[in-house]
Amino acid sequence: MRTGADVRSVLERAHETSIPYQYESEELLKGDHVAEMFRTRGYTRVRVIYNCGVESNGRLKLFTRGHFWGGDDEHQRYQAQYRREPCPTETVPFDTYEVWMRYQYGTIERDSAGNVVFVSDAERDGETLRRLEWPELYTPVKRRLAELELVRNPAFARYRLLEHEEWSEYVRSFRYDPTVFGVGP
Repeated sequence: MRTGADVRSVLERAHETSIPYQYESEELLKGDHVAEMFRTRGYTRVRVIYNCGVESNGRLKLFTRGHFWGGDDEHQRYQAQYRREPCPTETVPFDTYEVWMRYQYGTIERDSAGNVVFVSDAERDGETLRRLEWPELYTPVKRRLAELELVRNPAFARYRLLEHEEWSEYVRSFRYDPTVFGVGP
């Protein structure tokens, strides 16, 4: 295990990451901060599965799916995909992302076998496709997109994060995280 000065920089690790790059991770969060973090209607729990990737042609894709629950509102099941086109010179990192989202309201229950199931209220389904600016994205989504942008084009992504005054934040977050870039510190 590397320590201190032997730890490679975030930029070095990003450069070492091979494309295509793909991984899946899961988070289970609870507490009052969930509503603020995801700008939801007061949910106190969230389960999110992230499927993150940079395709061989350079296209970024981040697919998320999960559930919100807790609080007074009906539970919610959702899927969202965040994309940015493949050619780095035509679109700018940390600018605008195309976001497709599908969601359903309902309840999370246990069936007779004890399995957790989502019972949908079919009248309250929705689907959207829109373009979102970087500041509009959820903090956990921004973290994954920052990693993908650094894999795709490390120098340009670093430059754009410096412009946004967010480079230090992501360096602190990524530096000792052995899962970031698929290349340990």
